[in-house]
Amino acid sequence: MSALLGFMTVSGVLGWLNIRYLGVAIRLPEEIYDGQETYVTLQMENRKRWLPSFLLRGEVGGGRFDFHSIERRGAETGTVAMTFAGRGRKELGSVMVSSPFPINFFIRNITLPLDAHCVVFPRPNPCGMPGAPADARSRGAARSSGRGYEGEMETIAEYTGVEPLKLVHWRLSARHENLKVKQLTSLADVPVMLDIAQIPGRNIDERLSCAAWIVNRSIKANRPVGLIAGTKVIGPDTSRSHRLKLLTELALHGSH
Repeated sequence: MSALLGFMTVSGVLGWLNIRYLGVAIRLPEEIYDGQETYVTLQMENRKRWLPSFLLRGEVGGGRFDFHSIERRGAETGTVAMTFAGRGRKELGSVMVSSPFPINFFIRNITLPLDAHCVVFPRPNPCGMPGAPADARSRGAARSSGRGYEGEMETIAEYTGVEPLKLVHWRLSARHENLKVKQLTSLADVPVMLDIAQIPGRNIDERLSCAAWIVNRSIKANRPVGLIAGTKVIGPDTSRSHRLKLLTELALHGSH
């Protein structure tokens, strides 16, 4: 009986130490959409000076992760699949960590603080694209900052072998040993201004989902997009930072 009680005491102390002095951090992606599974990177640190930690299982935001062992003063990184419900600002304030170590007789757990914030975008829902002229070039297509083969000449560069021969600057090439080519800007389609109040949908969430789809689809096609949200107006652009800005505005619409 004494040996059994002693064994249980030792295992209890080891189990208690196993989940102590741990730290956790999480890195969220830039794009998170309502109801769509996304993968986040989670790092767990063992801050103990002498003992490793074993058989750690964590739960955060409905996602689970497992670490078999973390060396003393070491850290392990894993990927967690999570699904956020609802658009807007979200906060992950804690992680529940448990372990059956050392003999799987008791499951011990601890709550670790976590300071993580994100904005969940509306789930893109395919809908009708805004109309565009059949020939955008003939009706004043916008100039894009990206490289292309149909815009205005931006600079002269060395021929790399991938440019079409029509871009070779023959007169300038005759004065140099290497061929020179004209680098042109690309043509963007006519800008689109999305007015949330005018987007079709049975409710605000459907309109915002449609707007999110239009924003992603248009900018992917190099078509500038702007947004009208009540009294707030954001001018059209095609950059990635601009797209994230529009999606953030859609996510927070009506919540502030």
